[in-house]
Amino acid sequence: MANELVTLFDDAKSFFAKVFKNAPSDTAAALSVINTIAPEAELVFALVDPTLAVVANPIITEIQADLATVANLLKSGNTVSVGTFLTAIKSNLTALLTAGHITDPTSVTKVTGIVSAVDVLSNEFAQQAAA
Repeated sequence: MANELVTLFDDAKSFFAKVFKNAPSDTAAALSVINTIAPEAELVFALVDPTLAVVANPIITEIQADLATVANLLKSGNTVSVGTFLTAIKSNLTALLTAGHITDPTSVTKVTGIVSAVDVLSNEFAQQAAA
C-alpha cells in the first residue's frame, strides 16, 4: 500500500508540475488579452443591450481582478502546503461561495460536501504517507 501511495503522489506531483509549468506566462497572457478586449466588449454590450452591459461589465471586472491576483501570487513564488490550502478554504468557505456567486442551497451543500470529502481524503493520504 505504501508503494502505491508513493506512486500516486509521484504521479500527482508530475501532473501538477506539467499543468503549472507555464502558469505564470499563461496567466499573464490571459490577463493581457482580457484587458485588451474588455473595453471593446463592454462597449458592444452597451450598444447591443444596455441591460446586458449592467450584468456583463461587473463580471468582466471581476475576471480581470481575479486574474491579476493569480498573476501576482504566481510572481511572488509563495507556495503553501495542501493542508494549509485546505484549511484556508474551509475557514473562508462562506466568503468563497459568496464571491463565486454560489447561493443556491443545493449547490452550497454540494460544494461543502466536496470540500469536506477532499479534506478527509487529504488527511487519510497524510496518515498513510506517515505510516
